[in-house]
Amino acid sequence: MNKQQVIETVDQYYMPVFARYNIVLSHGEGLYVYDNEGKKYLDFLACIAVNLLGHAHPRLVKAIAEQAGKLIHCSNLYYTEPQALLVEQLVK
Repeated sequence: MNKQQVIETVDQYYMPVFARYNIVLSHGEGLYVYDNEGKKYLDFLACIAVNLLGHAHPRLVKAIAEQAGKLIHCSNLYYTEPQALLVEQLVK
């Protein structure tokens, strides 16, 4: 899809709960994201959700792939070993 097709499709079907930038991102690498027209941007908004560690780092991709083979997402209503190990490490 080209930029205009992506924007039109999203605007037609996605609930408009926030304003969007007129950019269609295609991929990221480290601190940068790229749009579908090849332009490179420094990703100042990565930490707004879950991309604080950057994009496509090989170790991160490997860790995510390994975890996705077990559980992709698990509500905090349940306990998981990775969560226990992480919170212990963060507190220490």
